[in-house]
Amino acid sequence: MKNKFIHSELFSKILFTLMMVVLMELGRQIVIPSLDSTMSRQVLAASPLLRNVSALTGGQANYPSLFSVGLGPYMTAMILFQAIQLLDIDELNKISEHQRGMIQRWISFIVALLQTLQFVYAIHSHIKFSGIKVCGVDYNLLVSFFVLVAGAMIVSWMSDMTTKFGIGGSGVLILPGIVDSMPRVLLYGQGLGSGRVFLTTKLWVVLGISVAVVTILTIFINKAELRIPLQRPFVQNDFSESYLPIRVLAAGSMPFMFTTTVFMIPSYVSSFVPDGEFNRLVQNYVAFDSPIGVLIYCAIIVFLGYAFSFMNLQTERLAKNLKKSGDYVFNIVPGVETKSYLNRRLFRLSTVANIFFLIVVGTPLIVGLYVSEITNFAFVFANILILVTIIDTTMDQCNTMYLRIQYDLL
Repeated sequence: MKNKFIHSELFSKILFTLMMVVLMELGRQIVIPSLDSTMSRQVLAASPLLRNVSALTGGQANYPSLFSVGLGPYMTAMILFQAIQLLDIDELNKISEHQRGMIQRWISFIVALLQTLQFVYAIHSHIKFSGIKVCGVDYNLLVSFFVLVAGAMIVSWMSDMTTKFGIGGSGVLILPGIVDSMPRVLLYGQGLGSGRVFLTTKLWVVLGISVAVVTILTIFINKAELRIPLQRPFVQNDFSESYLPIRVLAAGSMPFMFTTTVFMIPSYVSSFVPDGEFNRLVQNYVAFDSPIGVLIYCAIIVFLGYAFSFMNLQTERLAKNLKKSGDYVFNIVPGVETKSYLNRRLFRLSTVANIFFLIVVGTPLIVGLYVSEITNFAFVFANILILVTIIDTTMDQCNTMYLRIQYDLL
């Protein structure tokens, strides 16, 4: 049995995934050349937006490194491509998988250029200039820019390879970064009104109990799904029923991965005009210690929860596929009515998921308005939800592949 496991597809996929994770960690330690790393660390530490984006996309927020941009371009390209698919353009539906992959790679490259520009702008004053100009730009500045872009594209390639030859998908690559950032998030928060916390014995007890409860509830709701019975006239099966599963957490952990980033964008933009009226407005209201700021943050979670649910499921495409295969929901006409029916069911499930999101993250933020030490719990809970969804998906894949090697052909 041991030899059988070692020579199985599961074992090779686990090894490949571990190799990708190790390479990801090594790349995060390769410092960009011609850079004052000490001063750059201070700049990045003062930018909550860059620090948050790096932590949630597997980048390196502590100091500029080869993989500082992380999975940001890859994830953004994937989301943009899914949004384009919602338009149901016939020409796009007819292209091959290779062409789809090339389109996503080009989108990743464009996003990598934009994110790297933002990153280099933040640290450009701490790059040691060589005095050599290329098209009016210092050579070392260009090197830093292209090193970061190259790192982002390498990470995109690693994500594709992990999805194809590994297990758990690209999400596995961001696990170390999220785990590494959790102590900092707990103790120092995300900024914008969330301050440092000194953990007392009472806070440790509250944190331990709440983490256990959130973890258990997240595992339960991540497994929960609605099973819509299907009528399959072209498939005769007397041993089991056919159904269409729709997960309660159809949005996955994506809302938590982007909510804080979206919330911080106004603050980042206003920092370019520190004396302007917009900056004062943002400081007063777009903050975690403001009731309006908490309301805005929760509203972003709800919006992204609905958006990613419909983006991930793509009910119009699903309804078309059911109609083509001849399958249908009992008493529902295939086509437009099926799409409307799926939209209604998905909206209700997304509402349940959003209520769960608000309880998990909104409750600590509301309590934090009166007990500031509790505010940072919200960010820890958000990271736990991301970790649980990624690990649960990975474990499901492992379990499925493990069951395959338990059977021999007669």
